Parts: sequence; structure tokens; C-alpha cells
Amino acid sequence: MKKRIISILNKTVQRAAQEGALKSPPEGGFVVEVPSSSDHGHFATNLCLTLAKSQKQPPMKIASVLLPILKECPLFERVEAAPPGFINFFVKRDEWMPIVTQILEEGASYGKSDFGEGKSVLVEFVSANPTGPLHLGHGRGAALGDTLCRILELAGFNVGREFYINDAGRQIRLLGESVFARWQQIENPDYPFPAGGYHGEYIAELARMISAETDLASLSDEEAIEVCASLGKDIMLDDIKRSLNMFRVDFDVWYSETSLHESGRFAKSLSSGAIAEKIYEKDGALWIATSEHGDDKDRVIRKQDGSYTYFASDISYHRDKWERGFSRAIDIWGADHHGYIPRVQAALETMGVPKGWLSVMLIQLVKLWQAGAEVKMSKRAGTYVTLQELMDEVGVDAARFVFLTKHNDSPLDVDVDLIKKQESDNPVFYVQYAHARASSILRKAQEESVFNGIEDEKLLKNYLKLEEEIALIRMMGDFPSLVEEMAKSLEPHRLTYYLQDLAAMFHRYFNLGTKNPELRVITEDASVSRARLFLVKAIRTVVANGLSLLAITAPEQM
Repeated sequence: MKKRIISILNKTVQRAAQEGALKSPPEGGFVVEVPSSSDHGHFATNLCLTLAKSQKQPPMKIASVLLPILKECPLFERVEAAPPGFINFFVKRDEWMPIVTQILEEGASYGKSDFGEGKSVLVEFVSANPTGPLHLGHGRGAALGDTLCRILELAGFNVGREFYINDAGRQIRLLGESVFARWQQIENPDYPFPAGGYHGEYIAELARMISAETDLASLSDEEAIEVCASLGKDIMLDDIKRSLNMFRVDFDVWYSETSLHESGRFAKSLSSGAIAEKIYEKDGALWIATSEHGDDKDRVIRKQDGSYTYFASDISYHRDKWERGFSRAIDIWGADHHGYIPRVQAALETMGVPKGWLSVMLIQLVKLWQAGAEVKMSKRAGTYVTLQELMDEVGVDAARFVFLTKHNDSPLDVDVDLIKKQESDNPVFYVQYAHARASSILRKAQEESVFNGIEDEKLLKNYLKLEEEIALIRMMGDFPSLVEEMAKSLEPHRLTYYLQDLAAMFHRYFNLGTKNPELRVITEDASVSRARLFLVKAIRTVVANGLSLLAITAPEQM
């Protein structure tokens, strides 16, 4: 419906210009939105406000020119101008009915568009170091990244999912030292633990597993540490993959940092093209001139001792992404990487990558609460609660939904007791119950032979007359534009708000029948019942499609 109105507005402006009432302005530059108050219509536009400068006329004067043309359009029941220059649209009731027909015809494809057709996007998310179990922050990033990928795909993009494995460098060495120390402590409790080492029961588990398969005692300490590091990394990566698989998150590519170096891509990326001209030596180190592209200073890529920095690997990795031909790259990082964004983007520009090609989304902290107190410790990880523990406690559906109940850049508090409740104040239960309730109504209708499933738009126009019914159709009509808007803004959390609002509206509609039998979905009037059942089927479809984007189950009964 928004697209129809935008098209009508563009044609209206063109006609006004042809008739000499306006100068010929360029198309676009305005928005069509759903007003916060129904008194302001079903839709409103700021078109006249955006035209004021080019027309050198007050917005209300421009509205007075456009209104007579817009009132000729059969789509609208009425069109009004409102200060300081908005135009409000009230759509005819019958014009909403094709939305129900469209939903029923398209089914699981409802919401799909060609917005991103011909464009490829690489989304890199989670990318946890394989040195320990996934924590809640990783879980939030996994839910965000996976849902974003699903939204982008529905919006027509070709999407790649990638996990970057930091399997080179100091952190892997430290993992090996930690595991080796725990193995030594089995016989020698006083054996020193490395400074900054990894703690938690899982390190002792790794020591037991590795020593059971490998004769560490026959190796020198250095050889044993290397074995502990290599095998420990592999075991933890398998653990990460299992947790993500259970969390319904899959990746197209598991990209190893080690492979970047061993393949020669790392060395090549720093010695060829535009970047080579921006690298210089100073004080025995190698620097890259990122300050020329907005960074607050130039950055070291090779230290005085000859070792390369993490930054060098990161810019090489991102150059590799660019060279793979993606139209755009999206990274999801922890909030502690905020200051890292401008330097990576500056380095990419130094390489000749267009500004804006890389977008970075930050994940704020997650706090877990139970019985009114914050839960901080994990039996397995020692210092944090793992994603696996949360899934075991509340289930995958609840965990995925709750991770997207706030914008990713806002801190998130997770109330374990709330999301385990089978009650309406639990948001995921509330939405899933809407799907189950709709399914139950349709099952009853089939059992009673009330509903044959043959859709008839004329029937809808004749018998869907309640304001609550029109409001439901209008909200379902917003779903395709919501998908596009989320793809543009990279804000998947808006989907959980939408589904909660749609569920609430449906539950209120259903409850009308508890007070008045004539307002029940299935009534004594067969035609009214059939029309309402088509509406319920459409609601179930949209809820199911929304839950599918969240990778959450849509139960038939609860």
C-alpha cells in the first residue's frame, strides 16, 4: 500500500507540474508513514514540506494544489491537509481486502521482494576465538546475524554467512599453556598457571581429553604446549559449532586466520595495489597511513620485532572479502571494538575500497537475571554464563527471541523466570500462542465443515467490516515494507516488536467473541464465518513468516 501511495504522489506532482501549478521537481525525497494516531489517517506524507524549498511556496499552499488531484484517486476515502504541511490519507475499506488475498496466495513467500536483487552481501558474525565456550554476547550476535541474513535474503539479496576463526596468535598459545598447566596439576597441584590464562572447568576437561589421546609426558614442554594448543583449539571449535547448530545458526564459510597466512593472501594483500603506496617504515616498524582517510593516527602493521599486528591480519582479511566480489560487507562485533571501526574503514579506503562498503554493528552486553538476582558465574566456563547453559535452561525459541527484543546497540537484561513462563507476559509465548490459536480455530472450522479454504475476495469485502478486522489487515499489509526497511536499516529487532503488536491485536480481536457471540470468528452466519476464517488464516501465515525469519518454531498447539 505504501508503494502504491508513493507512486500516486509522484504522478500527482508530475501532473501538477504539467498543468503549470508547480515547477518540475525531481521524484522522491519524501516519505509515506503510518501516523501514530488514527485520527491522522492510515498514512501520511511529508511531500509538501520537502517541496517547499524548490517551489518557493509554503507547504500548505502546495498541499492545496495537490489535494484536488489526490481526491480523484479511487483508492482514497478522503484526503486531508494538516499543518505544517502534511497530507493524510484515509484508504477505502474495500481496498484493504486484496492484502488478505495476496497473503493467502503467496503463503510462505509473503514479504519477499526484489529490493536487493543483483546485490551480494557478506555477513560475518559471532567469530568467537576458539579458546572457550560461547557466552551470552556471542548468542546475541548469533541471533542478530542469522536473523539479519534471513531478512536480507527475503529482501532479494544474495547472502553469504561467514565465521572468522582467530586461530593464530597469542590467544591460541595461551590456550595451550592453560591446558598444559591443568594437565601438570593433576600430578603436581603447585604447578604454576600462566598469567592471563583461561580458567573454567572446560580447561580441565580439555586436559583430560587431550592427555587420554596423546602421551604428553613423552614430549618436551614446548611440544606438549603446541599439541595442547592445536588440539584444544580444534575441540573448542567443534564445541562452538555444536552450540551454534543447536541455536539454528549455520555458516557458509568458516574462514581460518591461519589459512590467510599460509595461502600467501596475507603477504600479497600488503604488498600490492593502492595499499602498498600507503605503507612506510618508521622507527624500525611498518606503518599504514590510515590518517589520510579519517583515522586519528597512522597504524603499525609490523612491529619492531618483525611480528605482524592483529590489525594487519584484519585489514588483509577484509581486503580478501572485497576481492571476493561482494557488493557489501557487514560485520557484527562486540561493543568493546567501537574504537576499532574507523581504523578498519580507513584502511579499506586506503586500499581503494569505496567508503560505506563495510558496515559494522556492535553488540552491547547481556545480563542474565534469575530470582531477582544477576547470574554471573558458570560452572563450566568459570567466569561467564555460556550460550549452551541458557539454551538448556530456557530453550532455543525463547533465547533467540529475547536476544532481539532490543536494538543491538542497547544493553539487554534477560529475565530467565519470565521467558520460561507459559503466560502472556512472556513475549515469545505470546507470539507463538497467536499462531497456535489461529491454528486451533482453523482446525475447529475444518472439523465442523465450516471452512472449505476456497478464497473469495468478494466475500471478504462483504463481510469483513469490523474496525478491528481492518486494523489487522492494515498491520499485515505493513509486513513486506517492514522487511525492506529492516534490510535498509539493519534493525532486525523491529520484527519482534511487530510480531508482539500483531499478536496483541489478534488476541484482542479473538476476545471480542467472549462478550458477544456475533463477534466470534465462527458464528451462526456461514458467510461471516468464512470471511473471518480467511482473515485468521492470513494472520497465521504472517506470524509464521515472521517467526521463520527469527528461526523460531510456529507451534500448531500449545
